[in-house]
Amino acid sequence: MKLERGLQLKLLQTLSEVYPDSMRSFPVIEGADLSTFTANLWYLTEHGLAEAKWSRMLNGPPGPISARITAAGLDFLADDGGLSAILGIVTVRLHEDTIKALLVDQVEKSNAPATVKTKLVDQIKSLPAEATKALTLEAIKAGLANVPQFIDWLQTTLAS
Repeated sequence: MKLERGLQLKLLQTLSEVYPDSMRSFPVIEGADLSTFTANLWYLTEHGLAEAKWSRMLNGPPGPISARITAAGLDFLADDGGLSAILGIVTVRLHEDTIKALLVDQVEKSNAPATVKTKLVDQIKSLPAEATKALTLEAIKAGLANVPQFIDWLQTTLAS
């Protein structure tokens, strides 16, 4: 796969340095050949983090002739999420490792026998992302269903 997060970040940072102007000559980024560079810039444009104008030379693949970072791209780079975080919807992200750590912690705190705990911890740690997502949704449902006096708990929690 040609998509590289480090290269995408470097591209956005480079484009942010000339904002609000467009970049028309592209610096050589270490480790990125033209094909990889083009694929990553294209990907960023598809996600609205950059805009680019493309040109096709003869029968070759399209290449960028200019590119600029968008407001969404600048907000992506901002530590606080930029204006998008202030004006838009706030997305809460729980990384897969965080979710697994929470699940493992609950297993280890349980009264289950050590052999059961070990087996469950190993299974949790080896879960693929989609299975972790499904397990998380089920855990949330089960947790909410088992909160005594859910409405009272929710009102108290939201009032704090």
